[in-house]
Amino acid sequence: MSIAIENDDEILQDFLVEATEIVEQLNEQLVDLEQMPEDNDLLNAIFRGFHTVKGGAGFLSIESLVEVCHRAEDVFNVLRQGQRKVTSELMDPVLEALDLVNAIMEQLRNGAAPEAANPDLLARLEHFAAAPDAAAELEPESVPEQPPETLAAEEAAAAQETQTAAQAETDSSTSEEEITEDEFEALLDQLHGSSADPAVADPLDPEPEHEAMTEQQGAPQAAPEVPDNPVGKRDAAPTKAGETVRTASADTSVRVDTQRLDDIMNMVGELVLVRNRLSTLKASIADEALADVVGNLDVVTSDLQLAVMKTRMQPMRKVFGRFPRVVRDLARNLGKEVDLEMRGEDTDLDKNLVEALSDPLIHLVRNAIDHGIEPPDEREAMGKPRRGRVVLSATQEGDHILLLIEDDGRGMDADKLRRKAVERGLLDEESAARLDDKDCFNLIFHAGFSTRDAISDVSGRGVGMDVVKTGIARINGTVDIDSDAGKGSRILIKLPLTLAILPTLMVVLGNQPFALPLANVVEIFNLDLSRTNTVDGQLTIRVRERALPLFYLGQWLVNGARETPDENTGHVVVVNIGGAQVGLVVDMLVGQEEVVIKPLGAFLHGQEGMAGATITSDGKIALILDMPGLMRRYARRY
Repeated sequence: MSIAIENDDEILQDFLVEATEIVEQLNEQLVDLEQMPEDNDLLNAIFRGFHTVKGGAGFLSIESLVEVCHRAEDVFNVLRQGQRKVTSELMDPVLEALDLVNAIMEQLRNGAAPEAANPDLLARLEHFAAAPDAAAELEPESVPEQPPETLAAEEAAAAQETQTAAQAETDSSTSEEEITEDEFEALLDQLHGSSADPAVADPLDPEPEHEAMTEQQGAPQAAPEVPDNPVGKRDAAPTKAGETVRTASADTSVRVDTQRLDDIMNMVGELVLVRNRLSTLKASIADEALADVVGNLDVVTSDLQLAVMKTRMQPMRKVFGRFPRVVRDLARNLGKEVDLEMRGEDTDLDKNLVEALSDPLIHLVRNAIDHGIEPPDEREAMGKPRRGRVVLSATQEGDHILLLIEDDGRGMDADKLRRKAVERGLLDEESAARLDDKDCFNLIFHAGFSTRDAISDVSGRGVGMDVVKTGIARINGTVDIDSDAGKGSRILIKLPLTLAILPTLMVVLGNQPFALPLANVVEIFNLDLSRTNTVDGQLTIRVRERALPLFYLGQWLVNGARETPDENTGHVVVVNIGGAQVGLVVDMLVGQEEVVIKPLGAFLHGQEGMAGATITSDGKIALILDMPGLMRRYARRY
């Protein structure tokens, strides 16, 4: 590890943050390039991406990162000159190089020494960085002319090797990886978003550099006019460039630690509790002035809550960005042809939810490609296009986010799912026969359930969809699945915008209030014992000609609750749990209320079925129920 890294951790962390954004973009751009190999703008963007990471790594003396980025950069230089064509075989080692870049940066984040670049990978990159023999045998006049942007980018790299134009002209042997600290600071600040200002030039933009290059080569033209902010120009002072960019960037954004945002959100949550308490007191005190003050506080608190929530929001592209690569690699591994269509990438979601969605969505997309999309020949024989289609979309609906994963593959066969459930001992034949198609589709979320007869490195173990159900339930989301045999499947995920403040339905069991996450609630109706029956030992209630399992919630949570439904009193709250609906009997309904989730104390911590606690608007303590966990504990089937 170099002295630069050891002595200036702040610069390293800045580099890692910005390099991570560049690598995320490269991940998408490389997959796009494989689909659009003639897109020169995309080629140039990828070249600049690797070059930028290499320049920062060179400044910090991260040799392995410099080496792999340099080899990848060489490959794209050859592609830009038209000496090679983009192929899947060429993209394989380039994508492996990007994975290695990610691995090295992760090691640096964890304070570990970066691993050395794989010699075999470097050799494969060097192979594709060399022009093919056919290109070498071309006549001199037939060799493709080097594009102006290539020369400009190379000159921009040369400009970063030295601090002044005089040094660049007199010392051509300087390593192209060496850039000054001021130039590196300018680069980081530029990546923070100052490019939104048209007056500020990109330190790595090859176009301004091309003017200086042309002048040095003695082109018969007048000297170009120097702009006000000549960032990237060879005759610009590096310190001035850095100061110029920093000024523009500082006016538009500031980096804040996420823990500080969490603390602010927690304080806003406390304010919401006070607001709720005052709203209750207002109803019992007939004071018009107090009512006006509480009304104003309600508005201000709501606005503040919304503003703080927005600071924690991140666009869904943070999650979606990795899927073009996932789809590309899996389709290539399975010998399938798949197009990924992404919609709603700008939809915002709480940062914690964005992070929690990653694994469930990867399982769903992999499942759609592995189980859903047919091989090209099979699709062609069925009259379908050879290339399958997977749609990944996100939309906001009120205070929820809707995520859709859809494919045009073979769909699911309800009868096959019934047979598999019986074969694997999940259901007996009589119970399986009573399942409707929707219930059959939900069988895929059971632990250990798989329709595959053989285990592969992609699927067959029956754990993927169970992980999805558990992961979505953990963040108070619901999953709905539908399918049409031969046409495809649709999986709809409904999520709250944030986990910090939770909309709930407040109910009473005995004399104790409880909070049910509103995201799980489907409908509410009064209990009618004439509509109940016992089927296979399970109490059920008929709802629109459908039998729902019925449970008395008080029997699970309140001491001394009645053991048999001997009174025609109470209310039924229908909840959705992992795609299945059940009815829960409660004694009293209080209404909807936004609550702040507080962690449970040591005595209840880790108790299955309890998500946390909160203070109600009348000052009481209410337990927030974790519906999936509650059903797992008391009703094993769910």
